[in-house]
Order: sequence, then C-alpha cells, then structure tokens
Amino acid sequence: MTSYDKIKILKDMNKTVHISCDGRFYNGIILEINKQKEFLVLDDLKIGETPIMFEEILRIEPMEVKE
Repeated sequence: MTSYDKIKILKDMNKTVHISCDGRFYNGIILEINKQKEFLVLDDLKIGETPIMFEEILRIEPMEVKE
C-alpha cells in the first residue's frame, strides 16, 4: 500500500488522524488530498488548515479520542 492509499483511506473514514513528521506532530481531519503535487491539507485541532507534503510524513494513523 502506498502512502497515498493509506492517506486516502483515512480521509474516507473522516476520522481524526495523528501525523508524525520530523520533530513535529499534527492532529486533525484531512480536508483535501492532492495526489499530483503529493500533499494533503489537514484541519489541525490547534493551528487550523495546514498543508503537509507526503514526503514529510513519518507516520500517519487514526487518532484515539478519549470520550
């Protein structure tokens, strides 16, 4: 499975995701994916809409939300 495939599945689930990058992390909902330019737009819970390049992503997974 490519990184694009995993990102697409997580976007389709419409769940909050946790993304780890080099020294940074983000938590939010994936708003948009651009396969040609290889980036996504995340609605981060703290900083709002943020573009993230696929190559920056070290790990992406559904975020466990405690209720």
